[in-house]
Amino acid sequence: MNEKLPNWNLDTIYPGIKSKELIADLSRVKELSEKIISSLNSSTLHELLLMFNELNALAQNLDSYSLALISTDSTNEEYLQLQAKIEEVLLFKDECDTRFAMEVKNRESEIQSEENKEYRFVLEEMKTEAEYQMSLKEEMLASNLNRSGGDAFSRLQDSLCANIEKDGETLIALRAKAQSSDRKERERAFYKEKALLKEHEVAYSFALNGVKGTVLSLEKSRGWKSPLERSAFCSRISMKALNALISTLEEALPMWRDYLNTKAQILGLKKLSFYDLFAPVGKVEKEYSFEEAKHLVVNCYSEFSPKMGQFAQKAFDNNWIDAPLYKGKVGGAYDTCFFKSKQSRVLCNFDHSYDAVSTLAHELGHAYHDSVVLELPCLLADYPMPVAETASIFGETLLFQYMKKGMDKAELLPILESTLSGGCQVCVDILSRFYFEQSAFEARKEGDVSPARFSALMLEAQERTYGDAMENKHEYMWAVKSHYYSTDFSFYNYPYAFGQLFALALYSSNINCEDYVKLLRNTGCMSVDDVALSAGFDITDKAFWRSGLEVFAQYLKMMKECAL
Repeated sequence: MNEKLPNWNLDTIYPGIKSKELIADLSRVKELSEKIISSLNSSTLHELLLMFNELNALAQNLDSYSLALISTDSTNEEYLQLQAKIEEVLLFKDECDTRFAMEVKNRESEIQSEENKEYRFVLEEMKTEAEYQMSLKEEMLASNLNRSGGDAFSRLQDSLCANIEKDGETLIALRAKAQSSDRKERERAFYKEKALLKEHEVAYSFALNGVKGTVLSLEKSRGWKSPLERSAFCSRISMKALNALISTLEEALPMWRDYLNTKAQILGLKKLSFYDLFAPVGKVEKEYSFEEAKHLVVNCYSEFSPKMGQFAQKAFDNNWIDAPLYKGKVGGAYDTCFFKSKQSRVLCNFDHSYDAVSTLAHELGHAYHDSVVLELPCLLADYPMPVAETASIFGETLLFQYMKKGMDKAELLPILESTLSGGCQVCVDILSRFYFEQSAFEARKEGDVSPARFSALMLEAQERTYGDAMENKHEYMWAVKSHYYSTDFSFYNYPYAFGQLFALALYSSNINCEDYVKLLRNTGCMSVDDVALSAGFDITDKAFWRSGLEVFAQYLKMMKECAL
C-alpha cells in the first residue's frame, strides 16, 4: 500500500541532542542527586520526597529520550554517545536512590504522618527494600560493575540476535518466516535458525550464565530467599496471587492443546510443529491504511469512553507515533512515557495488517495508562510489570470486540485465530518460560551450565506445557528471548500472563470507564493485590483468573464454528 506513514516528533520533548534544555536537565539530575544526599540529615522526609519527584521525572525524561533516539537510528554515533552520557549521569541517581532508601527506614514517625499519607505505600516499600540492601559501598560497587558485567552480557545477547546470520540470512529474517503461509518455507527457516543458534550457542550460554550467576550472587548477598521472591516483590504481587495465576494457567493447558489440535486440523496437519505456531489461518485479504487504523482505534476507544477516544485522537494529531519501517529502526513496538514533558511516544512498524492495527490499540493502551498516572506525583506513578500490560491488552480487546461485529465467518476466522495464537503464547509459552527460568536458576547454583543443558531444560519446559499437541519443539528459545537476560528483573514472563488475563477478566466483568480509570490511577501507589481489590476483584482466587480464560474459551468455540 503506497502511503506516507508518520514519524514521531521529539522536538516537544527536547529541541535536539545538543539543546540547552537537554544539557540543563542532565546537569539538574547531578545537582539534585547531590542536593538530596547532602540534605538527608537536615531535611524533612516530605521535603526529600518533593525533590525525589523532580529527580525521577527528569531521569525518566532523559532515559526515554535516549531510548526513542536509538530505537529509530540504532547505529548513530551521536545518539550512542548521548546514551552513555545519560547512563553516566544516572549513576548519581542510583547512589541517591540507595542512600535515600537507607534513610527512609529511620523515619518511621514521618512515614506514618498525615503529611506523607499519600506516599505511605511507596515509603513502606522503600523501607522493605532497604532491609534487603548490602552496605552502601557494596551497592555502589555492584551498580558500577553491572555496567561491564550483567548489563554487558545482556547487550551481548542483544548484539548476537541483531547481527548473526547464515548464508546471508539474519536471525531476525529467519524468525520472521514463522508467519509465512508456505509451510516448507517455515520449516526451512526453522531448522536454519536452530543451526545458526547452535553455531553461537557458546556465546549465548556465557551471557546467560553471566546474568543468572550475577543475580544469584546479588540476591543471596541482599538476603532474598530466591530470585522469584525478589521478582514478586518488584512486581508488588503476593506469592498467593502469583501461585493462583500459575495454577490456573496449568489448569487451562488442556484447552490450549485443544486449540493447537484444532489449528492443526484446519491446516490439514496431523499435528503442529513448532514452526506452525504462527502459521496464518484463513485468507486475510484486507489491508488497512494508517488513516483507517487511526479511525478504528479512536472509534473503539470512544465506544468504551469518549475520554479514551479523545486521548487516542490527540496522540495521532500530535505526531506521537513513529510508524514506518526503515533501516536502522528496531523491530517490534513499544510505548514510552516522558514524565516531565507529560507526553508519551509510540513506536511501531506498521505493515497494514490487522495485527498492525491491533498493535496500535495495544501501545496506545499503554499510553492512556501513562496519561492517567501523569496527573500524580512521579513517585506515585511508577507501576509494576504485571499491571503494565493490563491497559494495553484492554485496548486490544476493545478493538477486537469493535471489529468483529461487522465481519462474516471468513473475515473473522483469521482474526480469531491470531488472537488465540497470541493468547497461547501468553498463557502456554510464558508458562514454559517460567518453568525454564526456575530450572535454569537451580542448575546455575551448581556452577556454569552448558549450552546442551540449557537446551535440555528448555525442551523439558516445553514438554510440560505444549505436551503432545506439538512436535519438533525449539530447544534454543533460551537464546533468543531477551527477557532471560536481565539482572534487574528476573522471571520477566508471568507479568505478561497476568496482564492478559487481568485485562480480559476486567472486560468480561463489564467494568465502567470511571472504575477502570480509578484502577489505573491506583497502579503506582498500591500492591497489585490491593489495586484489584479497589475495583472489587480478588486475584488470590482462581475464579478470577478463570473468568479471563473463559474469554479465550469463547474465542475457541467461535473459531471452530467458523472453520469446521
